[in-house]
Amino acid sequence: MKLLNSKLGWVDFSSLERDRVSQVLSILQEKGTLDELGIGQIRDAFADKLFPGISTIQTRAKYFVTLPYIFHDYRNLSIFERSKTTLYDYLSEREDELARQLVNNHKNAIPPGIIGKESLDSGVSRKPSSVYWNGLRQLSIINAQLSLREFVAQYQDLLNSKVKEHEEDDEPSSVTAHMVPKPDCYEPQWLDDVSLELTEREAEFLRSRLLTSSKTGFSILTQVFKHRLENRVLTTLENTTNSSWQIEALYECLKDSPVSPNTKECLKKALEFSFVLKGAHIRYNILLANKSGNSDFKDNLEDEFALWLEQARSNQSYFTQDNIDSWYQLAFGLSERINKRTRKFIEGWCHLIMTQSPTRELDKCVRVQAIANKEGRCLLNKALSEQQGWVGMYNLEFRWPTARTILRDIQEGLSVKS
Repeated sequence: MKLLNSKLGWVDFSSLERDRVSQVLSILQEKGTLDELGIGQIRDAFADKLFPGISTIQTRAKYFVTLPYIFHDYRNLSIFERSKTTLYDYLSEREDELARQLVNNHKNAIPPGIIGKESLDSGVSRKPSSVYWNGLRQLSIINAQLSLREFVAQYQDLLNSKVKEHEEDDEPSSVTAHMVPKPDCYEPQWLDDVSLELTEREAEFLRSRLLTSSKTGFSILTQVFKHRLENRVLTTLENTTNSSWQIEALYECLKDSPVSPNTKECLKKALEFSFVLKGAHIRYNILLANKSGNSDFKDNLEDEFALWLEQARSNQSYFTQDNIDSWYQLAFGLSERINKRTRKFIEGWCHLIMTQSPTRELDKCVRVQAIANKEGRCLLNKALSEQQGWVGMYNLEFRWPTARTILRDIQEGLSVKS
């Protein structure tokens, strides 16, 4: 999605809030994330439970180790060298250098996932540290709840205060060592021969973080590694096509496995939620096709909706109030964070399906929600091209494609023989 001729502002109370807004804006710029019916909050809550620390703008597992490496590089500088540059500037410069080194070291075959490879001369605009910061905290690679900028400032202050107290600088203080524990896989010259592929020690480090972090215990990646299912999962999913519903294939692979029942139940409910709201998105696109005059597209969508409705009537339990409440409970826990208008829409949509209401009532429900959600930006209020195609969400993947890449990187690293 591109924002043309528009500006967005907010009151900046703290750098943590600024980081959160920046992350949201980055995600909104990714293709395929148009949230026309306002269900993104629940989708993201499910994704946070299934894949904590994973975001759609992450590329490869390697970046989970580069940031702690850079912190330790900075600590290893002499006092004089540290006095010449702030940690924040040093981090930015090293991440630019990381992009250049990765491109240079892979020059014979550039792999996908190198952040900043298109902007080597001007510097990396979206730094890996900002993309992976939440993930680093979720995996307890970084032990703090601060924003990146706040953390960097505090870490540098602690290093400086240590110098002022005339402590030996060979080892980190207990505080800085806790904030960024030194990975066993760290080597002072790591940047010289850096590769996007994980070394065996790096892969083992990330696997260990997943297995021991208190924040990821019921995540899918942790459960897969805990029960040694990584080869089974990746091998099974290699047989799925790019057009397949990837996370549904994952559920089929895990449903009879020893993975935690809590994890499997959360995944099952996420799939139910996606299926139920897929029907609403089909109706929304039928409304758009009708408005644009794209009759062929509308006919195809009507056929698809008929198939969806047949499946829905075979799975009426998905649409009950008790089941809807179970989605909220699994996604949000005891908090009441869900948008009230969205909750009313979802429950209204499910009621209409349960009572076999006519399509005009379904379309009215979807139209009201889309306009309330997008207001003046709603496509139903705009002139549309006759070639208008699908808009909004379809089968939700809950960040599994990104998590799958991270899983594969770690699994391949573990198979490397030193």
